[in-house]
Amino acid sequence: MPQPESADFAAWLKRQRWFGGKEAEIARVRVVDEARLGGLSLLALEVSYREGRPAELYLLPQRPGSEEALDEESGRAILEVLRRGLCLRTRAGRLRGERLDGPESALDALPERPAVRQLSSEQSNTSLVFGEAVILKLIRKLQRGKNPELEMGEVLARRGFRGAPALLGALSLEGEVEATAGVAHRFLQVDADGWSYVLEAFTRDPAPGAALLGEIRELGARVGELHMALADPDDPAFAPEPIRASDLRRWTESLLGDLEETLRLAAAKVPGLSARAGRLRERIRRLATAAPGGVRLRQHGDLHLGQVLRCSGRWLIFDFEGEPARTLAERREKHSPCKDIAGMLRSFSYAAAAAERRGAVPGDRAGPAGKAFLEGYRSTARALLPEDEEAGRILLDSLVLEKLLYELRYEVGHRPDWVEIPARDLLREEA
Repeated sequence: MPQPESADFAAWLKRQRWFGGKEAEIARVRVVDEARLGGLSLLALEVSYREGRPAELYLLPQRPGSEEALDEESGRAILEVLRRGLCLRTRAGRLRGERLDGPESALDALPERPAVRQLSSEQSNTSLVFGEAVILKLIRKLQRGKNPELEMGEVLARRGFRGAPALLGALSLEGEVEATAGVAHRFLQVDADGWSYVLEAFTRDPAPGAALLGEIRELGARVGELHMALADPDDPAFAPEPIRASDLRRWTESLLGDLEETLRLAAAKVPGLSARAGRLRERIRRLATAAPGGVRLRQHGDLHLGQVLRCSGRWLIFDFEGEPARTLAERREKHSPCKDIAGMLRSFSYAAAAAERRGAVPGDRAGPAGKAFLEGYRSTARALLPEDEEAGRILLDSLVLEKLLYELRYEVGHRPDWVEIPARDLLREEA
């Protein structure tokens, strides 16, 4: 690993899965804080860009002379800060560990020197598993303030929501950088993540069977239970608020901006997109004139099949950080629960397309799955949605479109070979 001050560090940084500024030109990398844990340094890096993009903060574990910073000893050193509730001086402040667990905690059950392994599937963060009982997520992209992963976990634990892994503790930087650096949860042995589970089922059958549809209804019900827990009015930062006409107008303007940005980035790569722009604008503007209804509330913020787990025959929801590319203020913004619903509906469409890319026979997979999910959701959280069915349909349709446009921009910038999935669905809807 090159040193942050070296000339080749920017190129190294852009090769890392967790780095979000790959498409921008880096002007400067500066170490703004450093916590030393034996032979490990936890660096807070400020990355500045040339074209006016705001500077970003990243957490970088580093061991001098080693390409692999997070070996077992380093992992255990980080865990001890949290497990013992230590407050360590850093170059520009403090690194604080905090216990948030209760009695019979998985942290207490760990041996003094637990086995450590790093999960390999994550992109935007790095997770370490200790003794197959505790998982500690290191937040790679730091943002000043309390990370929603921690904030949401505290609220859901207080409100008795059992559909997520138990929150155990957190690591925070204080001083020059005020940010959540890590969050620990109980680690569970799971049957599969939701994406793998549904993808395998979609690959086997051209249409989802009764058993799978029943499980997807249960998933919808679990998401509804999550939203009902978040809708408890005991905390002003989380209390639900009615959706007003001004909200619909604001969301319309935001979505029109998303469309223009998508046209700028993707029109050249998606033949036919520019020709559909007029109809897409008309479709978006329907939202501004829909009847206001339902509530705005805090929600998961990045819900898809990869954010749910199948564990002992039931669904669990995890990873409440929200979209890392968005600011903390954006991730904390209250929105219609249809935003989370739209993310899951699009995930079923992606799983159906991925199954066909694997060679599965064409079939109707996403439609029945989405219908079952909505049935399950309405069974537990119908009160959060607009009473007017037409208004609810327009709102959900608009948020599905918002997700489609986001997907198209993301694939153009990160996975060009996947562009066809959102592009095909977008053009099909506007045909």
